[in-house]
Amino acid sequence: MAAMLQANPVCSSSTACCSTRRPLTSIGGRLAQTPAQPQRQGARSPQQLRVGSAAADARAAAEDRKPKDDDDDLWQFADREKWYQATFCAVDQPDWNPARFVRSSQIAPGVREVVLECEISREKVPLRNAYKHVGQRASVRVNSGVNMEAAVVAPPFPQLLNRDALLRVRGDIHAGETKTVKEEISVLVELPLYVREEEQPELYKMTAEDGVEVGPFTGGGLQLRGPISAVFLFPTIVMFVEGTGIAAAKALIEAGTDQAGLGLRRRQDVRMYYRAPNEAALCYRERYEEWGSKYGVRVLTSTRDSFADMFDDDETLMYEPDTTAAIILTGEDEEAEAAAAEVCKEAEIGVVVKQSEEVDRTTYLIFGKPQDLV
Repeated sequence: MAAMLQANPVCSSSTACCSTRRPLTSIGGRLAQTPAQPQRQGARSPQQLRVGSAAADARAAAEDRKPKDDDDDLWQFADREKWYQATFCAVDQPDWNPARFVRSSQIAPGVREVVLECEISREKVPLRNAYKHVGQRASVRVNSGVNMEAAVVAPPFPQLLNRDALLRVRGDIHAGETKTVKEEISVLVELPLYVREEEQPELYKMTAEDGVEVGPFTGGGLQLRGPISAVFLFPTIVMFVEGTGIAAAKALIEAGTDQAGLGLRRRQDVRMYYRAPNEAALCYRERYEEWGSKYGVRVLTSTRDSFADMFDDDETLMYEPDTTAAIILTGEDEEAEAAAAEVCKEAEIGVVVKQSEEVDRTTYLIFGKPQDLV
């Protein structure tokens, strides 16, 4: 047997070959192979193990891609795409802002000029609520009472006051500065109002102890962006003023050459015919001389004559109808406005701006759609 084993040795030169052979055993003096062990039930082959491992890796990658319930994961927030949409500044600010009573002065019997300190920062007041045009009215609320509207006797505020606030909302920073969370910029200005006792009694009688709020400015204002804005086309302007129209007249005159005004100083001849029931009812008499010297507006007053009489009796007025424009400021007095319009018609003045015919309100868009459609 030993000689037979030596004559037929087991191959050991090929590892692959030996690894595939079963071990030899001696049964009854003869060599035989050991039978293969049966495979256990439920056991996986190496190929099945590789396939299962790949499937597990795929499931793990899919789990990693799913949104996680974590505060740091931005995908879980609803309407996340709106974070990247451009919007007007201060659209999320309240419409009403606290104000402060500054002073009041009697300018005529039953009429006062009430001055409030209010907020105009573009970070706190959206453009749709701001004072933009001569002739707009301020919404005021005293001691959280009813909403009142009062005429503004000052021109819209210069944009220069909002320079820092506009730079802030645009995201601009100075050299060497880093973007950090900062407090909103507050811009406080004085807002003078024309207040009548019979129409706004709470505002007329208010004192420093009363609480006051200023809301959105209403109305579209005077139509000053039409042909009348051309200084050289209409070097002559005549204004017919009565009642509460003196508030808009004062704002327009003192606007000077600002964007909100008409550049009256640059015109050749500007005259204002101002009617009142009596001398005491003529408002801002102490300013007439300043309006003439500083803004180039000559003021003619009357307590008895009509607009037609005042216009016809003004012998110093030299005008050409084609180069003359008229502005009628009579507040809500339709009869007085009609009388002034008749004077313009007889004088053949074709370009006439009326306080009752306001500018169409601006439609502000949100993501390309009008607000009333959103």
